[in-house]
Amino acid sequence: MDWTVRSSQNVPMLYDELFDRLERARWELRTEIAFDQVDKSLRHICLTELSALYATEMFLRDFYADIDFCSFVSIWFYEEMKHHLTLRRYLETVGESFDDEELPKLRLTFAEGPAIETLTMHFVGEQRLAHWYTAFSENGPEPVIRHIFKTLAADELRHAACYAKYLRRAVETKPDVLPTILRMSLWMLRSTNDAPKHPTTITDPAVVDLLEQPDYIPQMLNTYLPGRDHEAPVQRRVLALMSELSGTRIDSMKGLLPLIRQYEAAPAA
Repeated sequence: MDWTVRSSQNVPMLYDELFDRLERARWELRTEIAFDQVDKSLRHICLTELSALYATEMFLRDFYADIDFCSFVSIWFYEEMKHHLTLRRYLETVGESFDDEELPKLRLTFAEGPAIETLTMHFVGEQRLAHWYTAFSENGPEPVIRHIFKTLAADELRHAACYAKYLRRAVETKPDVLPTILRMSLWMLRSTNDAPKHPTTITDPAVVDLLEQPDYIPQMLNTYLPGRDHEAPVQRRVLALMSELSGTRIDSMKGLLPLIRQYEAAPAA
């Protein structure tokens, strides 16, 4: 039986627990973001998150048989589109305008892929996006956008924690998916500022390729996250879960490859 299908045993849905957890942490856009205090004289940085629309369509297709995960996607989609609305309102506050008729041109349909790889990719992607947002919140020049990015970073970390729970259940349900999880994690961790790996950058075509400035994200990263070693927090959190899933302590990316080879050689041995 595929790991995405809940077993016939009485296994509680993770959605029930995750709904309560995320509901308690939910913030109020209308009262907690002080758009009336935006300092328009300062240089601003801002992104949008409309790509969550395409990712949701992909999730519902690839996880069609997993009612539990598809239920969780309803929360994830709501919160990600709330991020989009928050950032859009900020841009409108500083004088940017949008042509809604142009949005359909940005629609993408992603090729079908193995669900376990998709889940792993988004787990690492949420960790990385939280890292980026944290840096923007600490170094951005305008106070309101700093607060927005800090708020969004906390959401992304919670989303990553939810994905981690589904990865744990995947390994418990079907242990032979673990090498795939390890391989995708290693591939996602091999990232640079000039070629950052995130679900919006690695598809073909990539979401960011449709932007007016496709190189905008690398520019932002090189400005606010300079240097080669800044991803240590991302690697630490991802490797902590990989260590838990494999039962083997993994202290660095170099420790992943021999472990992957070990699992792949196990059937032949």
